Amino acid sequence: MQQASIYTTVVSKQSKGDIYESYLAVKSAQEESRRLPSIAECAAHLELLQAFRHIRSEVESSRRLDEVFGIKPENSTVFRKRMVYEDHGSSWVREAVKLRDDTFEKRREEKWPLFLRLSASRFLSWVDAIEEDTGRRNGPDQSLHIPPLDVLMVWHALLLNPKWFRSFEKRKLERLSTVAFPWQQIHAAISSQNRNWPFEQSEWDRTWFQDKSGLHPDLFGREEGESRGLEPGDVPRISSEQSDLDLHELGFLESCRVAVSKDDTIEKLVDAVKRQSAFVDKMDRQRWIRSPAIEGTLSRGILRYERFLKLFKLYPQTMLVPTLDIDLVWHTHQCSPAQYKSVTTEIAGRFIDHNDRLGTATLDPAFENTEALYRIRYADEYRTCNCWDCEALRSAITEEGSNIQSEAASVARHAYSKVAYYRAVEVARQRGEEVVPIHNLAEINGLSRTEYSEL
Repeated sequence: MQQASIYTTVVSKQSKGDIYESYLAVKSAQEESRRLPSIAECAAHLELLQAFRHIRSEVESSRRLDEVFGIKPENSTVFRKRMVYEDHGSSWVREAVKLRDDTFEKRREEKWPLFLRLSASRFLSWVDAIEEDTGRRNGPDQSLHIPPLDVLMVWHALLLNPKWFRSFEKRKLERLSTVAFPWQQIHAAISSQNRNWPFEQSEWDRTWFQDKSGLHPDLFGREEGESRGLEPGDVPRISSEQSDLDLHELGFLESCRVAVSKDDTIEKLVDAVKRQSAFVDKMDRQRWIRSPAIEGTLSRGILRYERFLKLFKLYPQTMLVPTLDIDLVWHTHQCSPAQYKSVTTEIAGRFIDHNDRLGTATLDPAFENTEALYRIRYADEYRTCNCWDCEALRSAITEEGSNIQSEAASVARHAYSKVAYYRAVEVARQRGEEVVPIHNLAEINGLSRTEYSEL
């Protein structure tokens, strides 16, 4: 195949349109009855994890937050002796040399734990507002105002500790225990075509959060000239001028006080978010959300997750460890606690906790055992490669069905060509390029020559 020397601005065509909307209605009868996560929900979860990763990157690299938290280079000056040669002889002189602060970059990383402490404090305020608002409601209204991204990140991490969530610090979480995670609203709030995955609440959600929690929605303003977000003068001004503060500034002051206190709940919430950072990074490396085979990857992951749950009933005394694709679906399921509890009780025979504190010394041998049990029970491989190429080839083979024997070479070429194109577009997107390459687009997308010429 020869690559067409044609370039155009068609990033939206590469992304297969709106993934969430495309798969929103794709649920098998089994998924519907047992309420397993859908392809759409798993895809929205991947988008959310990208948003989490980018807010962490923004916080760690923010010069403005360096100033807010008082983190600055502590350069030092030393005097070194240097020999100076002149016509009448030589002499030693003392010369001032400025030394770079080697600890600065390391200290900049301290912003993230500080940011998480503030986020955890804001999360607790949001929880109180949610539960108080629920007590005023009449009827089974299940709508939920999604919180700002920092609060959403803490909520997400808490949900991935389902046993802890059910007894969360002896708080009665009536609303959050019954509501399904708002995947559709989250998907709508994330600009997936932007390489930085910006998250923007609706005005309706922002207003509710500000009015009910007494806090500004933006803990970290991302755009130049934004009216809110942490500013360098906020902390000293709020600390010294409390009599002149408005309601939201008082709320921020209280969040700061809780964040810097020795509150055990804050510590545990921050640790929960930190533990999920490794999974966020794994999902970013896989970048399934941009893969041409995302539908097949997630569909297979859901099937394998259901099989995984059945193993708990078959081997009740055995520790089972998921693969990466199963883990994604498992995490997605845990985000809707009532649904998760009922489904695991039905399929696995009991409520299944998720312990993300275990290390590799415990997980590795348990994974090997899970792999053996899965292979024995289902006559299928448990450990598989989930790269774009392998996933695209699996999807292509599944789509071809019985024709694969005669068309194997053609199917493989088509799958790899498609992956090459998607990968090139993603590289262009990461570089911020508006013009991206098209590689045999007519063949890849099944377009007619007329449709191709109209692009």
